[in-house]
Amino acid sequence: MGRSPRTVFPRTVPLVEAFRAILRAMYPGQPKLANKIPTRSGWELPYPKYDITLPKRVRRLIRGKVKTAKKEMAKFKEARELFGGLVARKDLRLRGTLDPRKPLEDIDPADAGVGVVDILAAELRVFLNGKIVRIYHQVRCYETDVNRCVTELRSETKRRKWTNQARFERFTTAYKGSLNGKAPPTEAEFTKTANAAGHYRPRKEMRAALATLGSRRPGPRTKSAGK
Repeated sequence: MGRSPRTVFPRTVPLVEAFRAILRAMYPGQPKLANKIPTRSGWELPYPKYDITLPKRVRRLIRGKVKTAKKEMAKFKEARELFGGLVARKDLRLRGTLDPRKPLEDIDPADAGVGVVDILAAELRVFLNGKIVRIYHQVRCYETDVNRCVTELRSETKRRKWTNQARFERFTTAYKGSLNGKAPPTEAEFTKTANAAGHYRPRKEMRAALATLGSRRPGPRTKSAGK
């Protein structure tokens, strides 16, 4: 008897590599920023210690380095929040294992949706009532998912001029009224409708506007407004 065909999964990449790709897409003008991701010890970037006894010129240089490091750490934080959101919304699917001695498997989407991703440790920690109940190890992302998210981010960051915010707010108000009790759209549907109407705003504002439309209800989707 011949061997049964082996299942071949799409290529996966380490969490750190996926995070670097997301970070470069968020800040295309700072490609070297992704190379500054700290080690396993934490997200604090090293910078010289300030000493009042040092010469004024040296203190000025140190203040500049400290300011730069803090700005970069803020960008790391924003990227980590986005990364976690992409995982929670299943835009980035994960593979990992509860037992490091066993092969990687697709992580339960329910766990990915509520778990906390530790990019540096390559882990997904799942909590219940404030306590860790499961830890997935050797966590990786599907490369196809990473590439799709990067493409979307690059498309967004290329837009140097956003359209008028006040007009977008009026559009959101009108859109909410047009739903007339129907279930709100998905993020992709809302963004597409807003873009088609000539409104382009940062991702955070799009999501904030979407949140004002109400929460999604379970069950079959109704035909979305604007279609």
